[in-house]
Amino acid sequence: MTTTRSKTPIADIADARRAMYRQQIVAAAEYEFSQTGFTEARVSEIAKTAGVSLATVYKHFTGKDDIWDALNADRMREFVAAVRARIETIDSPLEAILVGARAEVEFFAAHPNFLQLHLNEGLSWASASAKAGRGGQRAAWQTGMEMITRAAEAAVDAGEITHLPPQIAGALVISALQIWLTDWVATGRKMPIDTVADDIVQHLKISLGGAPRPSSASTLSRRPRGAHE
Repeated sequence: MTTTRSKTPIADIADARRAMYRQQIVAAAEYEFSQTGFTEARVSEIAKTAGVSLATVYKHFTGKDDIWDALNADRMREFVAAVRARIETIDSPLEAILVGARAEVEFFAAHPNFLQLHLNEGLSWASASAKAGRGGQRAAWQTGMEMITRAAEAAVDAGEITHLPPQIAGALVISALQIWLTDWVATGRKMPIDTVADDIVQHLKISLGGAPRPSSASTLSRRPRGAHE
């Protein structure tokens, strides 16, 4: 009778060590990309920030593009999981879009280096999945765009969005996120992120066909005094 042997403790330790180094390198790369952009970032600086040798970096990744792809893939999995966890019990497709948008804002606020590296790229998020973007970044944004478009399709089918095709509705969501988050970063992240999320949700309620709710002026015009001084 053939039995399957489990991995030895040494093998488990080796796997854990590889995972640890990989996580260190990806986290360091996220910081370096946010500081200098992809083009100017150097693998040697990523290694230094990660606290590992250059040889260790190349033991786990073939180069900067490979690290970039791994980073975008990891963060997008976390992004999708965070959104799904918030909307899974919501019956209304439009409400799911609004709650999902809030979750997306909170995700970027919790991962400021990931937000900054995408702002550094200077891309339109709503169209980055088509031809723009770089490597895994393009695939990551395509995943996000498809998720939002499917939600918009459900809202159209339910009669909750009646004046826009799903792809346009999805693009409006993505564009709103980029506009408000870019402004939030440009003004030194001084506005509470809950306020930013409130304004995005209010904007989307109006844009996508939900009933408008009285609110104060947008964060885009409520910049803290001295934000650009």
